[in-house]
Amino acid sequence: MKTNERQHYWLPVPDRTGFQWNRHAFRGKHWDGRPSDTSVCGVPCAMAKPSELDWFQAPTCRDCTEALIVEQSGTGISENGK
Repeated sequence: MKTNERQHYWLPVPDRTGFQWNRHAFRGKHWDGRPSDTSVCGVPCAMAKPSELDWFQAPTCRDCTEALIVEQSGTGISENGK
C-alpha cells in the first residue's frame, strides 16, 4: 500500500499582535528552534518555545486540519466539501 503521508508537527504560535495564539501544523518531524516558518495552511508565523499554558489555551487551526485531511485522503476534497 502506497501512502502520501508527509510528516508534520503542531506548535502554538502567536498572531501578529502577540496576544492571540493558535496551534498550527508545520512540515517536519519537530520544531528545530527556527524563529519563523510558514504553516501548512500558508500563514507565516513567528515561532518560539511555547509554555504549557500556550498549548492548553491555543485553539487548533481549522485550515491546517482541513489541509492535512485532504492530503491524507488523497482526494483533494475534505469531508466538509472544501
